[in-house]
Formats: sequence, structure tokens, C-alpha cells
Amino acid sequence: MTSLGVVALFHSDHDAIVMISRLLESAGFTVVSASIPDVRDGQCDVDALMTRHDPSVVVYDIGPPYAENWAMFEQLRARPLMCERRFVITAVNATEVERLAAHDERVFEVVDKDSDLGELVHAVKEAARGRALIRADAAAPRPNGMPMPERRFHDDRREGWTPNDIYEKLREKREEVEAERRRAGRRATDYGPDHSNAA
Repeated sequence: MTSLGVVALFHSDHDAIVMISRLLESAGFTVVSASIPDVRDGQCDVDALMTRHDPSVVVYDIGPPYAENWAMFEQLRARPLMCERRFVITAVNATEVERLAAHDERVFEVVDKDSDLGELVHAVKEAARGRALIRADAAAPRPNGMPMPERRFHDDRREGWTPNDIYEKLREKREEVEAERRRAGRRATDYGPDHSNAA
């Protein structure tokens, strides 16, 4: 079976690493994992892991104390080799972590640990698909610099919106804005020296 891509899993609990790895592998992903305490203590070479496996999505668990563990998460993904990764966060208190991630464009989704594990698989699949779209679209010019959406939380799913829907709406809006700019430019030239408006 062809892999849907590589997922890097960071978790503090060994049993959770085994369970989530099996879950994602059964869904078609290749999973590489590391213990968060090993990362914190320098026993895991994160840069080597990223270079060797080039995961498209990183699943990272954040537990209490949330502010302290969020700060460690930010240090991890500040590494240059993390710059293009998309992140799916698992948390016991998803609401608290969503508050910390409110303006973070690289956090694709925060999944509550108490939710169905299928929710996690769905989030990883969407994050992996979204990253592929971003890479494909990177070469296309963006005149107005409008970024693609990088994050969705549970509310987006309840409203029926997917990252692809949001991207399509933004692209349509960008095309409308560019068309209006072109029309405005043509109207401006109509009143130049060669087109007198004198009554």
C-alpha cells in the first residue's frame, strides 16, 4: 500500500505513541516518533529526524502546565527544519490550547484527547492534503500577497468548511479584487491627456 505521507509523532506517553502510531499507520501513513522528554533532555536529535524522514505533518501532544509546554513546543518548531511543517496538536484541554494557538497560522487543528480517535486521523489527513496544496501553489504568483489558510479548529468543521473550501473562496475573492484593479486602471487611463473630458 502506498503511504499517504510521513507523520512525525511527539508524545510524552510511550503507550500513546504506540497506539497513535498504529492508528495512523492503519490509515495509510508512515509514522516516525519521539518521546517529548527525550527531546527536552537532548536525547533525541530532532533535526536528524526531520532531515531523514521529511514529515509533512507533525502530531504533538501538549499537556498541563499548558503555558510551559506550549513554550517548549514553540522552541521545537522554531528550528529551521520545522519551518514548512503543519502541526496537529492533541490536548486533554483543547480549549485552553486553542487559546494559546489562536493566532498561530501553522497549527492546523487542535484535537481533544477525549474525542474519537478518528478525529485525529481526519485532522492529519486534512493537514497533509493542505500542505501538498501549499507546495503546489507556492510557484504561483500572489499579487496581493494573500496567504493560504493554515489552520482550522473544530468550529470550521461544524460549519462544514474544509481548508479547500476556504482556499477556493480566498482565491475567488483575490481574482475579483484583481479584476476590479484592472478595471480601475483602465478607467484611470480614460481621463489622460488623449481623452479630454472637457464639456
